[in-house]
Amino acid sequence: MSARPLYVALGDSLTVGVGSTLFQPNFVKLYQQALEAYCQMPIMKRVFAKNGATTVDLFSYSQQPNVREAIQHAQFITLTGGGNDFLRAGRHWLRTGDFSAVRLASQQSLFYIEQMIQRITALHSEQSAPYMIRILNLYNPLFYIPNTNEWLEDYNRHLEELEQYPFVRVADIYHAFTGNEPQLLSFDHIHPNPIGYRIMADVTASIGFDPFLPA
Repeated sequence: MSARPLYVALGDSLTVGVGSTLFQPNFVKLYQQALEAYCQMPIMKRVFAKNGATTVDLFSYSQQPNVREAIQHAQFITLTGGGNDFLRAGRHWLRTGDFSAVRLASQQSLFYIEQMIQRITALHSEQSAPYMIRILNLYNPLFYIPNTNEWLEDYNRHLEELEQYPFVRVADIYHAFTGNEPQLLSFDHIHPNPIGYRIMADVTASIGFDPFLPA
């Protein structure tokens, strides 16, 4: 592995770190530390994230030249997305009882995440250097509302199908949070608190760093 590998974190507010505190590291920093411990060397980091971003926002964001360039040279890539799609659809469902918005949010989120995976794969197709992509599935901040767990379990099952792509693995944040949401969510009851972010990083690191070998 070359000196100073690059980690690119692409995503929404979970990649931004909303809900963490000033003196506590967020998911990206914690996962960078896990990468450095595994590789036994410093890891450069670039973060491309926006609070409130939907998957279509992330797809558009990933087309920007500076983001494409970073992705092309990254050995390590993480992706968070889909939560805002479901939150918007869920609020619509609560107001109107119209479930079609939830179904559409699931379909669109899966479509745009797969489009991003295909784009990343294409950007790396002309390079022989290894790389890996880690997608974080969705936990349920609205766990107290009937049916919402079923929606996310179905969505997360489909998300796992993206592991058909080389070096793509899905981190199961959903089951790590299930039953412990009050202890892992921040004051806004939507985003993780520092403990929640640490669990996210630990779960993502626990699925390994294939295709990289330890130093």
